[in-house]
Amino acid sequence: MTALGMPSGIVSATGSTPEGMPLSHNRAPKECLQPWIARLGVTAVTLPEGQSISCGAFTEFPVIRVIYGATWTAATASGLKTFEPGSDGLALYFGPFTKKMELSAYGSFKVVSINLAPGGMRDLALPDPGSVTDEVMLLHSAIGEHAPVPDLAPDDDATVWIGSVEDHIATEIAKADPSRPPSIVEDFETLCLTDPGASLDDFADAHRITRRTLERVIGREFGVSPRFAMRRARALDMAAALLNIAMEDEEAEMHLRYFDQSHLTREMHQFFGTTPGKLKKGPNPLLRINLEIRQSRRLEMLERLGCDEPRPWRDPEAEPR
Repeated sequence: MTALGMPSGIVSATGSTPEGMPLSHNRAPKECLQPWIARLGVTAVTLPEGQSISCGAFTEFPVIRVIYGATWTAATASGLKTFEPGSDGLALYFGPFTKKMELSAYGSFKVVSINLAPGGMRDLALPDPGSVTDEVMLLHSAIGEHAPVPDLAPDDDATVWIGSVEDHIATEIAKADPSRPPSIVEDFETLCLTDPGASLDDFADAHRITRRTLERVIGREFGVSPRFAMRRARALDMAAALLNIAMEDEEAEMHLRYFDQSHLTREMHQFFGTTPGKLKKGPNPLLRINLEIRQSRRLEMLERLGCDEPRPWRDPEAEPR
């Protein structure tokens, strides 16, 4: 079955929903990488000749994506940008987003996604999050020196592919020998993922810091204020539930985070540029891929899913073998 609004004949080699919506093959990195790398993913999608996907993406923290195949466009804060990776690939740096960014892929593509942990980019010569909000750039532009595309070429076996990505990153992290991000940054990300309605004053008190210090630290490491980070986290959770990338009982729970339907509608408009109903009914293929990566991390952190436990929204027959 093909979801309404999707090109017919689309094929994902890295997993899909029961309706045929493409997903990535993604997982947590090995423990030694987790202070700096939040999640790894590989995606391989084949489109019929002449077909394209216009959708968007929304991620809280910087992501390094190495793209292969078709031309992409991204509606960044500084204007529309075009990227032509071809078979050699392009390494791109995505800053944190404050709203959904419109993206289009003009044909078949393969992508490596290296989702950075908050605070994890500081000792890796990457820009401060606040300086690249809602931006996409070539990786070598982000680090200020020419960098060849990492040797992360796609493999037909998604498990082998993601393993080789992880090995490459482990080597680079060992060379850089970065310091671990501050514990308050890790704890605040956990709060955003597990309880985004919690009191910021209580969080500051529990960490024996002032609210002003919390604002300064989170503003530096997240690129946005703590309050905005919590609002964004609630919106991302709600969107995942609307797109059926959640546990079965979660949509009703997510609705309770909003005062009423008009409050929910305003927030969805601000963050996604549409209403909850339209978001739920639309295909949203690229958005679903990146929300699923976040949702998998969130549910593992909540211990509602084990690292190797099947995700209920994924088609077991479509998983990479």
